[in-house]
Amino acid sequence: MRRLRDFILLSGLLLVAPWRSRSRRHLRRLRQSLERLPAKAPRVVVHAVSLGEVNAAARLVRELGELELDVVCSSTTLSGQHRSRELHPAVSHVEWPLDISFCCKRWLDHVKPEVLVLVELEVWPTLVAMAKERGISVVVVNGRLSERSLQKSIRWKRVLHDGYANLSKVFAQSDHDGARFVQMGVPRELVTVHPNLKWDRDPFGHEDGESIRLALRLDPTRPLVLFASSAPEEHQLFAKSIPSRCQAVIAPRRPEWFDDALRAFPNARMRTDLHASGDTVVLNTLGELDAVFPLADVVVMGRSFGQRHGSDPMGPASAGKPTLIGPNHGDFLPAVNALKTEGALQVVLADDLPSRLSDLTSCQKTLTRMGEAGERVATAVQGVACMLAKEIARQTQPPRRDRGGAEEKEESVQQGAQPTSAAGGLDGQK
Repeated sequence: MRRLRDFILLSGLLLVAPWRSRSRRHLRRLRQSLERLPAKAPRVVVHAVSLGEVNAAARLVRELGELELDVVCSSTTLSGQHRSRELHPAVSHVEWPLDISFCCKRWLDHVKPEVLVLVELEVWPTLVAMAKERGISVVVVNGRLSERSLQKSIRWKRVLHDGYANLSKVFAQSDHDGARFVQMGVPRELVTVHPNLKWDRDPFGHEDGESIRLALRLDPTRPLVLFASSAPEEHQLFAKSIPSRCQAVIAPRRPEWFDDALRAFPNARMRTDLHASGDTVVLNTLGELDAVFPLADVVVMGRSFGQRHGSDPMGPASAGKPTLIGPNHGDFLPAVNALKTEGALQVVLADDLPSRLSDLTSCQKTLTRMGEAGERVATAVQGVACMLAKEIARQTQPPRRDRGGAEEKEESVQQGAQPTSAAGGLDGQK
C-alpha cells in the first residue's frame, strides 16, 4: 500500500504541475534541502498546514517551549511559514516533507523528532506510519474532521488507513469530530475531546490597539464595523450593509480576493496604500486580523452568507466584541452554538444584515451585553494550550528498550487525561 500511495501522489503532482504553481512548488520539495538540527532537549515538531492553524497553535508552541522542550515548527503554505517565523523567531523551522517514502525517511533522519504534533487535520499516512515504526508519537491536537471531509476520506479509506490507525492520540474539538476519527480507524480509547485551541488567544494590550488604529488611519470617534474572513460573493452585501455613520474594515480570507473587495466597496482603500483615503479599509495583509478585533464595535463573520461553511467566531468573542454570522456556519457549529446560547452572537439572514447592523450600532447597551457574554464564554474554556502541552510532554518520556519503543509510548498515551468535553456539552461547548 505504501508504494501505491507513493505512485498516486507522485503521479498526481506530475499531471497537475504544468497548470498549478502550488503543485510545481511541491515537486521542488522532492529535492528538499535539509540541515541537521542539533537537539537541545526532547524534540517536538508542531505542524500547522496554513495561516489559520499556525495562529491557532501559537500559544501551544510557547507552552511547549516553557516546558523546556526543543520545539520545531513546520507549515506547508508560504503564508503559514511566514506567520510561523513571525510568531516564533526563537525556534527552528523546517519544511514538511512530501508524503512519499524516500522524502519521509530523509526528513525523519534529519529532523529526528520524538513527537509529531499535527494541528486540526493533517494526517499523512506514509509519514505517520514510518514515525510509528521508529517509536515516534504522532498526536493530533484541535482535531477536526467535518462530515464533508469524512465522506471524502471514506472513499480513500484503504489508502489513508495507515494515517489514522497509527496515531498515538487525538485531541478532538468535539464529540462529533472524535466519532469521525474513530470511524476512520483511530482506536476509540485514543480519542478525547478538549476545548478548541482558538479560544486560547493572547490578548492585545491597549497600546497595541492604538498602534494598529493609527496604522489603519481609523477615526476613534466613529463606530467601526469589521467584516472578517469575507468571500467575494459577500462583498456587495457587506458594502450595502454599512450604516451611514460607521466606518468599516473588510478582511478577505484570501489574498486573491483583496482586489474584489476594493472594487465592491465604495470609497475604499487598501491598508498598505498610505496615500489613499476612504471610510473603508481593505485589510490586504496577513496576520493582522486578530489585532483589529479589539477595535471593532461589531464583527460580521464572512464565508457564512454564501455557499461556504463559515468562519471562526472565537477571535471576536475572545476580544469581547458582538458578533454576527450568516446561516451557513457548519464548520464552526460548536463555537456558534456556545456563543449564541450566551447571547454573544446572532445568526443573521443576508436580507436582514443591513437593518441588524443599524440597530446594533445604535444601541451601546446591547453591544456591551453581547461583548461581555463573549468574554465569559472565552474565559470559561481557556487554558487548553497549557493542558495539551503537558500531555504532549508526556510523550517524550524515553520508551523502555525491552518494549521496542512504540508499544511503550502507546501505553503511556492511554494513561493521559480522561475524556472531557470542551465546556460540558455534547459538542464540547456549553
